[in-house]
Amino acid sequence: MSDLLSPVWFARSAPEVAPDLLGRHLAMPDGVVLRITETEAYTGEDTACHAHRGRTPRTAPLFGPPAHLYVYLCYGIHHLLNLVTDQDGTVGCVLIRAATVVDGRSLVRSRRGGRLDLKGPGKVGQALGVDVSWSSRPLATALPSSQLAVLRGTPPARILTAPRVGIDYATPQDRDRPWRFVDGTGTAR
Repeated sequence: MSDLLSPVWFARSAPEVAPDLLGRHLAMPDGVVLRITETEAYTGEDTACHAHRGRTPRTAPLFGPPAHLYVYLCYGIHHLLNLVTDQDGTVGCVLIRAATVVDGRSLVRSRRGGRLDLKGPGKVGQALGVDVSWSSRPLATALPSSQLAVLRGTPPARILTAPRVGIDYATPQDRDRPWRFVDGTGTAR
């Protein structure tokens, strides 16, 4: 598994990167590998984006450079993983909403209280063992690495789109954007 996605791959708009991340693998230095099955895109003009009102110490990673992490604490308990996209200085990120375990099942089980289900961004963060200290870290550019790596994997045969969830505070236009992307392989039409 040496098929790392380069930082240049992430230097595109979040709505372009988000569906392209489906089927890719997140590989941690501890051996946990997850296949991405659901993502959401966020941009700086988007009222659902944390950086919509400008740069703060918390949102600074969202301003770039691409191929870095933005990890934040949601509801005081869930660590949510975002991959920074777009050009340096332009806000963009992709939230990893769901995944499946490819490798490291025993470690994921220990982190998740015996469970392997990863439908929900808090479960993904827990399975990976990330916390806010990971925010601003770059993605791995070579293996082995002490950083999170994104590997090529296999893109799904079918991608479904839908509005993002959990963003009731955003404007109606932004709430309705079809910027949630789901691996639709095996899903009946």
